[in-house]
Amino acid sequence: MQVKPAERLCDASGTTVAVNACLADKLKRANDRLHRYLQAALHRYEGGAEVAVRSGIEASQKAFEAYRSSECETVFEAWRAGTIRGSMQLGCEIDMTDGRTHEIWRHWLEYLDSTPPVLPEPKPTN
Repeated sequence: MQVKPAERLCDASGTTVAVNACLADKLKRANDRLHRYLQAALHRYEGGAEVAVRSGIEASQKAFEAYRSSECETVFEAWRAGTIRGSMQLGCEIDMTDGRTHEIWRHWLEYLDSTPPVLPEPKPTN
């Protein structure tokens, strides 16, 4: 899945404040969808022998959150001298969140046969 850089999805001709507000809204939508897909995956693997899978999904989510934070804070630091730093960090967070949502869908919510997926394939947040 090729994801466009999220900062291109907001009107670049707007003010820095407007672009950052747009990106913050997109990040909220991306995080809300990630949470919905994560909860569906956890629900699918409830009880019995599935507890190891559920624990693994939970652990990988915590690791993802730590990695996303470190990676995107570093992007912010790399652009610290410019007003674009906030939009670069938000774009990083959106792109990584969209990627994580797709991975959850691919590994835990779709089937290898003709069974329909638990949730539809997620597209990049717009």
